[in-house]
Amino acid sequence: MTTNELQLKNPSSFIIIMILSTLIIAPNFAIGSSLFGHKLVKNTGKEIVLFGRFEAVIIAFVSGSLLLAASLTKGIPTSLVQLNVGAILGIGVAKLGMKNIFSKTAVNKFFVMWVISPTIAFFLSLLLIYLGDVLGFV
Repeated sequence: MTTNELQLKNPSSFIIIMILSTLIIAPNFAIGSSLFGHKLVKNTGKEIVLFGRFEAVIIAFVSGSLLLAASLTKGIPTSLVQLNVGAILGIGVAKLGMKNIFSKTAVNKFFVMWVISPTIAFFLSLLLIYLGDVLGFV
């Protein structure tokens, strides 16, 4: 998609874009997970449902499988955090039942954030594209 937008014909240019994208995006993921990762693990691991090692392996397998399937077959960018929470919710429903899991406030907070986050990202992207167009970058 990036090569089409930039109208690059040379495959080596694509490699440069991939390297630069990794160098820009990877540190942001590291900073985000360092700042917010502990709280997320605490919320999902203790407030939703307690799980052991076997359940953790199931969560990792389900999350990784869905992430690879969506990104490799359809090119859909997916959030590993949302997949992990979804797998934890699935284990919680299997252990405690649907009513017990979905009545918890932590679960409701996740659903609210899953609606708010993409909305904020959309409007922020729209604003940046508009500013880029007005300032002559696009």
